[in-house]
Amino acid sequence: MNAYLGPLERTDDGRWVIGDPGRQGGSYLVLGTEGVYLREAGRDEELIAWSRFMGLSMTVTPRRWSSSRAAGVLNIVFGGSGGWYEVDTNGSCLQATLRHPYTPWVGRFSHHERRYSWSEILLADALLGQAVGVGAAQLLGDPDRLGQVVGLLAPLKVRTHSAARAAVAKALAP
Repeated sequence: MNAYLGPLERTDDGRWVIGDPGRQGGSYLVLGTEGVYLREAGRDEELIAWSRFMGLSMTVTPRRWSSSRAAGVLNIVFGGSGGWYEVDTNGSCLQATLRHPYTPWVGRFSHHERRYSWSEILLADALLGQAVGVGAAQLLGDPDRLGQVVGLLAPLKVRTHSAARAAVAKALAP
């Protein structure tokens, strides 16, 4: 892997994925030119076209175990702290509202062995949300342009959502 921003990484063959494609029995999402491909062990590949996304957000935590579905169940049963960073029973995932027909969508992915920093999580989430929010979701399917944006964002250390959104807005500007 030659570039990453939290769970968003560029593979050796130049594709951008979210999640760990090397994890045995896991799942990950491929950001393609047509849309997001969901790849889960034991299931047929699913394609969601970029034009269907109305909003997009990411739920993940820095450590692998705390991003699991089991941790999400424990958060619900025992009452977590209620922070924005907590996972639910979906574990690590992308969440979206799709159009035509209007429906909620969840794309689960496997957490890497490595720890993600809070800064990486904030920036990756802001990047996904803003690209879809401004009607530029196709940027996520352009490996070279996405590589440029991630290259600008990866060295940054942001601490707040607003700082992440500002950094992403600047990186997305033409």
